[in-house]
Amino acid sequence: MSTVVIDLYESGILISDGKRILANSPACALVDTPSDILVGNAAEKQMHLRPQDINTGFWADLGGQSTTRHSVSHAELAQHHLQFAWSLLDRQDHDALLAVSGTLRKRELGLALGICEKLDISVLGIVNKAVLALPGPVPEARLVWLAVLQERTILSLVAQDRKQVSASRPGRVIPYGLQSLIQAQAKWIAAAFVRETRFDPLQKGEDEQLLYERLPHWLATLQSLESVGCELHTEGQSHRIQLHRNEVLGINQAIFEEIAICLSELLPDHKVAIVCSPTCNQVFGLNEFLKYLPGCATLGTDPTRIARQALRYREQICTGDEAVHYTTTLKWDKSTRVELLEPNSGLLASLPNCPTHLLIGSDAWPLGEKQELQLTRDHHEIRLALDPVCNESGVCRIQKKGMRIELRHLKNYKIRLNDRRLSEPQTVQSGDRLRIDGYRNEVLFIKVQEHETSHS
Repeated sequence: MSTVVIDLYESGILISDGKRILANSPACALVDTPSDILVGNAAEKQMHLRPQDINTGFWADLGGQSTTRHSVSHAELAQHHLQFAWSLLDRQDHDALLAVSGTLRKRELGLALGICEKLDISVLGIVNKAVLALPGPVPEARLVWLAVLQERTILSLVAQDRKQVSASRPGRVIPYGLQSLIQAQAKWIAAAFVRETRFDPLQKGEDEQLLYERLPHWLATLQSLESVGCELHTEGQSHRIQLHRNEVLGINQAIFEEIAICLSELLPDHKVAIVCSPTCNQVFGLNEFLKYLPGCATLGTDPTRIARQALRYREQICTGDEAVHYTTTLKWDKSTRVELLEPNSGLLASLPNCPTHLLIGSDAWPLGEKQELQLTRDHHEIRLALDPVCNESGVCRIQKKGMRIELRHLKNYKIRLNDRRLSEPQTVQSGDRLRIDGYRNEVLFIKVQEHETSHS
């Protein structure tokens, strides 16, 4: 009898033998009646057509009840879902290891085991995915497992050395997950359709469903292109807009920055390796944002690595007695190799001090995604200004990378940052001083606090 790994990642179930994905089904259930329940992709295709009958949060809260018109326990929905995913396997005579996110408590783990028992799935052990995501120890860095779940994002500290790796419950839980992040993108794009074509894709369920079905393709195209044409057909009419990469990157920027601030609170003064769950790839722009964080390096996780690692350490996860144990610590085997990662310069502690403006004389210029500092002569006066047109003609380039602001020398001018000659790209902080040969005044990087105005 062979062993497979059931990855319960809240927004779905992935079953793998470590080489192939045997089943991958989204966590979506359509409740027609308490006894007539449709799950997986078939239910997801009706998510926006019948929102009152749809539930997507059952794996996130196994002890809860659905809010659909016919109330059904989450455990029952999860049982239907796992039964369907298990039926997709070529054969069902497998043992299984359960890989979980670390958010499930003892009662929920018991419910998951009970579901497997009802379905005659023999579970050999349960393991926290945070200890499976890393192929080997990372020297001179602290580890964080970042997982985007259905309704939340978790940050789990992972302790590691040359002997073992271990993880506890998440150190931070951010109340935004795949559902809200993707919904924010869909709403922004729908608003763009309204602005440019007067067509609202969210007005009718059929159009909303079509928008969500096309969204993954549009975002995948923007991974390699600067813009993509988005077209929706409804009632014999075609509606088209052009979507630009930089605009879409900014949709969830505030949530990305909240993740970064949580990281800085957990590990402000350490080099950090961020191990990203496969679901991070479903959030457009997140991986790109993370790779520029100061003091950090990122490591992705392909969908089958969790299974490969679980099967590799099968003997540690399965104790051999009749009880099923929950594993949160693994000892590296002798073949494990060290993972060499190169974190960015700086530390996460600098994030709260990231500048927002450049003070030139009495004018505060907001720092955008990419700008060049231009030095010009106007009669007898030398002027300095920020220009969003970047064609290598400026004195230096100021560019936002994640939450980091980088300064790079472009022209044959002497530039000093805090009285030190600028020769290589540098990360700048609020309070840093810039001097340029030929311009007599000093300019200052500053952070402007935005305060909400209350209205009575």
